[in-house]
Amino acid sequence: MIEETAYAPVVSPVSSIDPHALGKRGERRACDNLRERGWDILQTNWDSGFGEVDIIARAPELPYETVVFVEVKTRRTLGADDLMPEEAVDFDKRGRYRNAAKSYLQLHEWVANVRFDVIALTVFPDGHAHLHQDYAAFGMDN
Repeated sequence: MIEETAYAPVVSPVSSIDPHALGKRGERRACDNLRERGWDILQTNWDSGFGEVDIIARAPELPYETVVFVEVKTRRTLGADDLMPEEAVDFDKRGRYRNAAKSYLQLHEWVANVRFDVIALTVFPDGHAHLHQDYAAFGMDN
């Protein structure tokens, strides 16, 4: 399931910011969007030892013992040869997230289930972004 949302400016002008800073601003916008929808942000930029997890959160519609690992991908508007932001969550990235989830489960005994979502932001030249969230974008096995 994918939820699409037009969102307020991430930054303006977009051309004046480096990709790392743009990504960090995208992560903040993603957190803001989740909070506006009633999500509890448990951690951001959590270093699992397998790589960084952008957002770990609880969704209001899920059982308390379920946490969602969210990978945020922010890109400037796409050219003809560019990937959609969510397409950058490749096999290796999914594997790192799975390993991070296993580590998190060991550290937090109250967590019984995990879900993996991807939030993709496409930022236009005026600084406005299109945000969409891909719920259960991948699982522990795929």
